[in-house]
Amino acid sequence: MPNIDPIPLPYGPLQYYHVHYILEIKSNDNDKFLARCKAVTKGYFHNRRITDVKWTGDDNFAKVLQADATLTGMLKEVLLKVREITVDPQDDHIRIYGRWVHEENLAFDMAMFEIADRIAFHIKNIVRKTN
Repeated sequence: MPNIDPIPLPYGPLQYYHVHYILEIKSNDNDKFLARCKAVTKGYFHNRRITDVKWTGDDNFAKVLQADATLTGMLKEVLLKVREITVDPQDDHIRIYGRWVHEENLAFDMAMFEIADRIAFHIKNIVRKTN
């Protein structure tokens, strides 16, 4: 008789993906690059507008990202679709990513790539200053 699981999972594999931009940095200070960006919005539904962006995380890194007016302008255009951007440090690299995306909507987003590139620029500048 086959071994049947008494509590089966209610669904199979989901068709959602996370698009990660990975920055390879070998530094002892990678843990200082933890940050998350959320939109400050006004209005509801189709009248929803982004008034500002707020970076949380490590104070020094969040202040650097918050002070970049170009990055803030780029984020205001993208955050309604992406909702939040996370900078997640690992031992030998740093991941920059947004929310989960369904496979039907999975496509390369040039605006998100430019945002990840701008964040990576700030990370590299901070690492250069400390070395």
